[in-house]
Amino acid sequence: MDFIISIIRALFRHRWVIISVTVLISLFAIFYTRHMRGGYDVKATLYTGIVSGYNLESEKRTDWSIIQNSMDNLISIIQAESTLKQVCLRLYARVLIKGDPNKDMDGITASSYRSTYDHVRNSPHGKEILALIDKTSEDKTVANLEKYMKPQKDNYIYGLFYYNHPFYSYNALKNIKVQRRLTSDLLDISYSSGDPGIAYNTVSILMEEFVNEYRRIRYGETDKVIEYFKSELERIGQQLRNEEDDLTKYNVEKRIINYYDETKEVAAINKEFELREQDALFAYNSTRSMLGELERHMDSNAKQVLKNMQFIEKVREASTLTGEISEAEAVPTNQQKNDQSLDASKKRLTQLKQELNSLSDSYVSHKYTKEGTSRTNIIEQWLEQTLAFEKAKAELSVVQDSRRELNERYVFFAPVGTTIKQKERSINFTERNYLTVLQSYNDALLRKKNLEMTSATLKVLNDATYPISANSTNRKQIVIASCVGTFFFLVLLFILIEFIDRTLRDAPRARKVTGFKIVGAIPYSNSSPQSKIYFQAAIQELSNSLLRYFTKRKSPELFIVNLFSTLEDSGQEELGRQLDEFWKSRNLRTRLLVYGEDFQTEDSRYLLAKSVTDFYTPQGEDILIVVYPALIQSNIPTELLLDSNVNLLVSPADRGWKTVDQQLASQFLCQVNKSDVPFRMCLTHTLPNAVEDFTGMLPPYTLLRRLGYRFSQLSLTEKIRSGSFRKRSEQANNDDE
Repeated sequence: MDFIISIIRALFRHRWVIISVTVLISLFAIFYTRHMRGGYDVKATLYTGIVSGYNLESEKRTDWSIIQNSMDNLISIIQAESTLKQVCLRLYARVLIKGDPNKDMDGITASSYRSTYDHVRNSPHGKEILALIDKTSEDKTVANLEKYMKPQKDNYIYGLFYYNHPFYSYNALKNIKVQRRLTSDLLDISYSSGDPGIAYNTVSILMEEFVNEYRRIRYGETDKVIEYFKSELERIGQQLRNEEDDLTKYNVEKRIINYYDETKEVAAINKEFELREQDALFAYNSTRSMLGELERHMDSNAKQVLKNMQFIEKVREASTLTGEISEAEAVPTNQQKNDQSLDASKKRLTQLKQELNSLSDSYVSHKYTKEGTSRTNIIEQWLEQTLAFEKAKAELSVVQDSRRELNERYVFFAPVGTTIKQKERSINFTERNYLTVLQSYNDALLRKKNLEMTSATLKVLNDATYPISANSTNRKQIVIASCVGTFFFLVLLFILIEFIDRTLRDAPRARKVTGFKIVGAIPYSNSSPQSKIYFQAAIQELSNSLLRYFTKRKSPELFIVNLFSTLEDSGQEELGRQLDEFWKSRNLRTRLLVYGEDFQTEDSRYLLAKSVTDFYTPQGEDILIVVYPALIQSNIPTELLLDSNVNLLVSPADRGWKTVDQQLASQFLCQVNKSDVPFRMCLTHTLPNAVEDFTGMLPPYTLLRRLGYRFSQLSLTEKIRSGSFRKRSEQANNDDE
């Protein structure tokens, strides 16, 4: 409760500071906001079509995270620095092209044109910038500005966007607000500016630049992907065609129609010829053995028959025909010609066999050999075996030649097959790669078509409209906020100061900081009549408080008051003189002893004194006021402190209670702790309101003063008695006279 009271008193004490500073800040706010104008709001609505629009890539299930990401991307593109830079350049070009310094033209106000034109004209490169403005084309002007804009500090266009221009800077344009309307496809774009034409054209240009920027971003990446897949498709397609042509050329060179069927046919023929070779070899060996056996059983006549030239020629012709017949039967060529030649050969062979039989019969003289074998049968058998041998020999030769040809075919087909498989594998790999790239290319085309559909759905549902009236300003709110903010800031500041400040200032704070009892407060003394009244009232109150402690005389039969302080220049000498004069005015015999004048603190009589009489001889006084030096300079003997009626610590109210003060006071309390001599504290150099805590209300007794005093004392419901205050006022006036 005491802390709350002290806070209220502190605020009441600084009431004029709080009120004056608050009023001053409020006046400043009123002065600096005198030119404030209400902003012009322009709004537009953009339909995106992302949520409910048709999408070629979408599945049946709606992915809300993708939708939210797409909406966030649209908002980010609208508020992107690159988009706002294009808006800045186009807005700047439009103002200088369509604006007029005397009247509003095409949504461009005359004031915005004048400010823009004067700004660029007064710049160091004004003529150079104005030369970039092409009155016939806004696009050409924007292109010229883009070429001129470079990231340099002294570049006018670069600084126009990155400095703090109210219309064209990035800091101004980034105040464009973009908000999605609930969970719909709609985006609300709003912008506020002090110029209606600037606000209107900014939003209008933003709608155009946003769509263009969105298409540049989305189409740019998609077109690059499509271009890459297209080039890869052409490259792989050309590679595939080259590989296929190379395989065709290789098949033509190697005379390959169908490698796998041909190799199967060769394998089947090889197997057949193996069997025929075995049969031919078996027949060849058997007929050769049979001929040898028959020739061994022949006699001389039979052998002469064999040696006959005619017989030999016919046998040779028969052998030749037999070989031809065997070869024709083994390896057929033309079916019709083969049949005719084979029939002719067989007829000739039959004829030769008959002729040979006739020749052999004419040379045979005996029908049987000595072993009993018929000569006719031997010759016939020999002829048959000879023909069979020739036939087997011819068939074996034919089969062996065919086997050699087949071996050559194997040697031919082995590397050809490996090469064909390699080429087919390469073609297969290239074909699969081609199909993969083709699928990716189709996906990219589908993506582009989907983006075209998405961009087609980006439509301005509500166009920007030119604002007619400005919004109400928040000037009143600014003034009120500055007033209230200043007031509460000062209140909190003084509360904080009240909480941490250790300046003694008044009796309650001194009691809180030091813990000592306060018996009086003495104000500043000056030549004004009112100050003299306050000072006399304070001295009188202090005198009355001290006289209450004069209950018993100390040795030597005196009432003794000790005045001392912790630090120098505390006012104890002045206070002692004022008390001495006041008591003398009341016909009291008093005496003031001041250190350095009436006694020396370095004197041994003082240092070893047991009583005041050790360094002073009484002269019939009733009251003795002893002013001791500051405790930081010299120690006061304990016996002198105990031989007194009251020990009064004097401390200035405008000085803080420091650690050294607390240390000196604690040491002093140790000296008088066990005695019954009262230890009190008196404040000097106080303000008048601190004196009123002891004396009550002091003049002047005006109504405002009475109300202020009541509030400072928290006497909120006290009844004002005008009569008593009138009497006190008259008494004060008499005192003044």
